[in-house]
Amino acid sequence: MKNYTRISAFMLALLLAAPLYAGERTAGQIVDDMSIAARTKTALAADPVTDAIKIDVEVDQDMVQLNGFVDTEEERTRAGEIAGSIDGVASVENNLKLQPHDRTTGEYVDDKVLIVQVKTALADDPVAHALEIDIEADHGVISLGGHVDTEAEREAAINAARQVAGVVDVIDNIDVRS
Repeated sequence: MKNYTRISAFMLALLLAAPLYAGERTAGQIVDDMSIAARTKTALAADPVTDAIKIDVEVDQDMVQLNGFVDTEEERTRAGEIAGSIDGVASVENNLKLQPHDRTTGEYVDDKVLIVQVKTALADDPVAHALEIDIEADHGVISLGGHVDTEAEREAAINAARQVAGVVDVIDNIDVRS
């Protein structure tokens, strides 16, 4: 009975949150994409080559988008192979960037603070939809990923990120839904 209650609560929360992300999508499509994302993340975590913590998985209409920074080309390639092997995946956009260096604790914290500042800038922008955009950072390089409905939203997000003090460069991995 406990599992049924947890699943029911999860589904209710998902259905209530769906309008925030849906656009023209149905609740069923959103659930399918969330399932693909969860199965992809689980497979990445189980693989000895990939570091799932460094890899963000976005799914929109059965298309998987991998964003973030990895240490080796082998890890980048393997992550794409794993994502492509997940049942229900129509295509994979592997946006993983190579950053083969370790960060000190201070650099890691600086990047996390920068992510918060960029998220705040996106949330303050009247056009950018902060909830639909994933933000990763490595040594001040910001990677924006996810899916938006219009080119104006994509441009607004990129411009808002560029305005944040401490941002060295912005990598645009945002897809405009067609």
